[in-house]
Amino acid sequence: MGLAGTWKVGYPTRTLLSITSGLTPVDGRIEVQTVDGDGVSVIVQNSEWEIHLAKNETQELEAVVRHGRSNRPIVIRIVDINKQVIFERSLDAKERGTPIPATQPWIVGIGSDQLQLDQASMKSAQGALPEYTTTSLTQHPQLPSSSMSYEGVDLLLLSSSNTALNRSLTNANTSAIRLWIVRGGRCALTLGSHADSWVEHADFATLLPGVFQGVETDCDPGRFESFMGSQNPLPKLNCATFLLNSGTIPLVSKKPNRSDFPFIGKWAIGSGKVSFLATEIDSPELKAWKSRPELLKMLFEDQWEKKDQRTDNLAYQGYDDLSGQLNATLDHFPRLTLGNLTSVSIIAGFLCLIIGPFDYFVISKTWKRPRASWITLVLASIGGCLIVVGVAKSWKPTTPCINTLELVDIDYQSQSLIGRGFAHFYGGERGAFDFSAYRRTKANDSETSGTSVSVPLDWFGQPGKGLGGFDSTVATDRGMPTYSIVTTQSDSPKAQPTRSADATTQSTGIYGAGIPAAGTKALFAQWNEAIPIDKESHSLSMVAGSIDLLEGSLANPLPMDLLDGILIYRGRAYSLPTRLRKGDRVPFSSMTLPKDVVRRLQRRQNVGGEERSSPWKPADTDKLDRLLEMIAFHQAAGGSSYTSLYNRYLSSLDCSDVIRLDRAILLAEVKDASLTWSIRRDSIPVQSIEGQRKTYVRLIIPVARSTNAPSNPISPNFK
Repeated sequence: MGLAGTWKVGYPTRTLLSITSGLTPVDGRIEVQTVDGDGVSVIVQNSEWEIHLAKNETQELEAVVRHGRSNRPIVIRIVDINKQVIFERSLDAKERGTPIPATQPWIVGIGSDQLQLDQASMKSAQGALPEYTTTSLTQHPQLPSSSMSYEGVDLLLLSSSNTALNRSLTNANTSAIRLWIVRGGRCALTLGSHADSWVEHADFATLLPGVFQGVETDCDPGRFESFMGSQNPLPKLNCATFLLNSGTIPLVSKKPNRSDFPFIGKWAIGSGKVSFLATEIDSPELKAWKSRPELLKMLFEDQWEKKDQRTDNLAYQGYDDLSGQLNATLDHFPRLTLGNLTSVSIIAGFLCLIIGPFDYFVISKTWKRPRASWITLVLASIGGCLIVVGVAKSWKPTTPCINTLELVDIDYQSQSLIGRGFAHFYGGERGAFDFSAYRRTKANDSETSGTSVSVPLDWFGQPGKGLGGFDSTVATDRGMPTYSIVTTQSDSPKAQPTRSADATTQSTGIYGAGIPAAGTKALFAQWNEAIPIDKESHSLSMVAGSIDLLEGSLANPLPMDLLDGILIYRGRAYSLPTRLRKGDRVPFSSMTLPKDVVRRLQRRQNVGGEERSSPWKPADTDKLDRLLEMIAFHQAAGGSSYTSLYNRYLSSLDCSDVIRLDRAILLAEVKDASLTWSIRRDSIPVQSIEGQRKTYVRLIIPVARSTNAPSNPISPNFK
């Protein structure tokens, strides 16, 4: 299970299966039974997990499943066409591997067996988890073919040192890595002596914004030693040289002919970030270097929030992650009223008033009919029950309702769209519910444009020990039936023209999910597709002499209006018109005065000559728009020191790193939702009321250097 036996609770997890038929042929399909984020049993099925074996044949199969608990049974079954169980096995401790908490930082290295990524990690004397967990993948079978298998990884470090591994990788392996980075992954590339075998893969080559020029031997390490502040000398290095045309270069080094080449670089790809080192982290020279732990710390810097940044103890909330506040916000239904102590006290007080003072003073003292108190007791009890029933019907309606939040990322560079949808469904009456969601494709292909396409669905959870958390010890599955998540492959691959192994159009339905009366269920959807963006719709560049001011113009390239937009670049935030219609263009110049991005995100105001931030309230469940803004730029807003919450479970949505590079991001609301939900209760379609619904788009826009800027010896677009 997982990557080399390690996996993260609450994230999609790779399970590699090897099935041998023996003396009996096998025809069937794999299904995996596990539990969701609420601890409820769920069976996951996929039409691609088919088994067809003759006698004494072996088939390997890769299944990706999300597990909501680390200590609950995981069962693998083979069922035939009639859904009869052919084989069943519960994974033992060795087969299950090592699960780690959803918020534990996790670094995965791909290269040789000499990566030694835990060299810079500090471990607790009490035997607790180290500062971060590391996993090394050194053989081809260890690499997944689905980008979903990397979703729990905080940093993926790639080294070109293992040429045998480089040449054994398939297009599915490399495409999975590329798509994961485009979706918000963080990657460190260390390319050196064997870079030629690494860049042979087209997906890997697209991770580099430039042209590979070859490997230089005997490069001078002096500048690198000074950059690291190291007193430990390095021998000559073998370095991969590239002509890069975007991003930033903190350090250049010299070839033997004394010409410069980029040695350390950073750039953005989609909503992800790539850090670059022009030599292999596991090369003999760096492996023996005494300052190697400091180098690792530099590569790992700012990939996750440190625990000492927390300012408040929010144990009473039941969560310490922004995903918990998102769940609490989406679980707030305006027409649903939860009982509280005041309400219970009023009803109990009414009964006590009738049974106590009223019976004594009115019936016994005034009317002098003490036996009549038996009648008033019965009437008071019936009245109390009627009040409770009436209040329950008023507070907890039987009509289903759904709250949704959608975030759609559109990258100008890769011409791709990645959408994510979060939904909380209120069932009203109890029942077994079926869910499916559909989107309208944005592609211009005449055969698919405007068609309705099903999107993959899954349950959504939250980290922590609170009720419904992955680490919760409270049983929330009592009486809940086992339900199914079934994925089938579409017959119209044109609707999603990408090269990734997991990017084929999938149709996923959730069937038989039990929801009690007035209960809710949290769901998650994710999809991607190609979307053509007119490159003439923007011409943004840096103002000469500045690193955080923009000039040029930007037009709305989408067929819908953008509402209340904000354009963020480095430390600046530009307010856009309240409504930006299709084709409307906004100019920028050195005279345009933006706001400080921290001031904008923290809603700072000048009060009595003193600037004050609007405090973040983790218990606030009324401001979905501001919560989304904080999830999208949490680090830029001050991180946990401002919100008192981590952003670990949804860290791939945080683009704070991207806006520090050569990308500007436009965040705006759109009126129409991207997804349409289909819901059935006990196999009967139900019409749900639309509750809270917000849809946002993020346009990730390249920013060029100003034409007035001085040329650079490395690249004219680079400094």
